[in-house]
Amino acid sequence: MTPSVTLAGWSGRGALAPGEGIGDAVSAAVRGALTKAGLTLDDVDMVVTCASDLIDGAMVATRSGIAGSYRRGLMTVPSSAGHAFAAAATQIESGAAQTVLLAGWGEGSKRAARDSRIVEADPFYTRPLGVDAAALAALQAQRLVADGRLDPGRMCAYRDTMAARAKRDASTNRLRWLHPHWADGAAAVALTADRGRVALKDLGRSFEPYCPPSDRLDPALWIAATGIAIPPLAALEIGAPTPFAEAVAVADLLRRQGWASDDPRFNVSGGGAVSHFGPATGLLRIVAVAERLAHAWGGAVGAAIDLAGPIGQAVTVILLEAGRA
Repeated sequence: MTPSVTLAGWSGRGALAPGEGIGDAVSAAVRGALTKAGLTLDDVDMVVTCASDLIDGAMVATRSGIAGSYRRGLMTVPSSAGHAFAAAATQIESGAAQTVLLAGWGEGSKRAARDSRIVEADPFYTRPLGVDAAALAALQAQRLVADGRLDPGRMCAYRDTMAARAKRDASTNRLRWLHPHWADGAAAVALTADRGRVALKDLGRSFEPYCPPSDRLDPALWIAATGIAIPPLAALEIGAPTPFAEAVAVADLLRRQGWASDDPRFNVSGGGAVSHFGPATGLLRIVAVAERLAHAWGGAVGAAIDLAGPIGQAVTVILLEAGRA
């Protein structure tokens, strides 16, 4: 029988204080997740990390040690939090591990002055067009405006609402809805077989390679392509590289839930675009949903949606369920 994947503990922050070291933040997130789970590092069979050497300056291996990987199995998944969560869950479902510690981090502030994603080249984000991520986002926005899916005025209002929830200052530049709001952050989740307070209910992924002129630049289509049927929710968190992609991706889903974009069950932490620290950003969406479900009625369902890659085209939809009373 396949073990149930459960979340026993979680911790994380997406906007570190000025001067706060990312190594300290990783250590604090790991300690917080293990403490909430009632576990120690001795209980951990494997560590899965989500981080990018391109952001952190080839420090993933070092910080994996800070996260507790010494003398344990280690798997590094640099592409996205959704991919890393799926990899960690597979270790438990297969019986290879009983307890997996998933940790992710990123120093996104390094990209505030110069966005270095132009050098990214990996099998997850391969794109035939040789331009930087900001140009790709601009092309995506142009297409969505032309299709009537994107209203720049509404996008600015969405960005400001999310920035207020994340306690971040909204830029006075109205084009900031086109770009990530970079930050430093770290998060950790302790996954166990059958014993956690929140369970994995379903997980689906999709990937849309970018090759203009494409007619599939609407991130809502990418979410639908995961094949996950999203039920009535008690909590919903979504993160994308840009505020406009995040808002367009979730607009239809919010309507089906009967929620407005300022509903307190949606993006309570501000979402991913206003506190973006690279591929691991989506871990904070998982943490936020798990925290809400830990205080919900038994059987309540929450969704964490991770849109990763330069324009959010690598999608993971994760459904979590509160433990039944």
